[in-house]
Amino acid sequence: MERRIYRILIVISLVLGVYLFNIRESHSVLFVSLTLGLIFFLFSAGVHGLLAHSINPKLKNYTIVYPILMGLFWVFLLMILIFFIIPIYCPNFIYKG
Repeated sequence: MERRIYRILIVISLVLGVYLFNIRESHSVLFVSLTLGLIFFLFSAGVHGLLAHSINPKLKNYTIVYPILMGLFWVFLLMILIFFIIPIYCPNFIYKG
């Protein structure tokens, strides 16, 4: 049952991402970037939940390996979001720090 819930989260996030891609021209960059962050949160939660239920329980017994593995995977997903997805959705998104 848990895997089904996480798969549904992934599908919902992908559908919302496609919908946001189609309506991105009619909204501000701030709205699109915040909505993209929410969609990333849903996708990340679904992937992490699916992986957490798929990893061998013996690996979870090592207290340091499991958090490091999940953290590295989350950083990988975040880098994909920052360097590939945001430039596609918000080409005018420039940091003016």
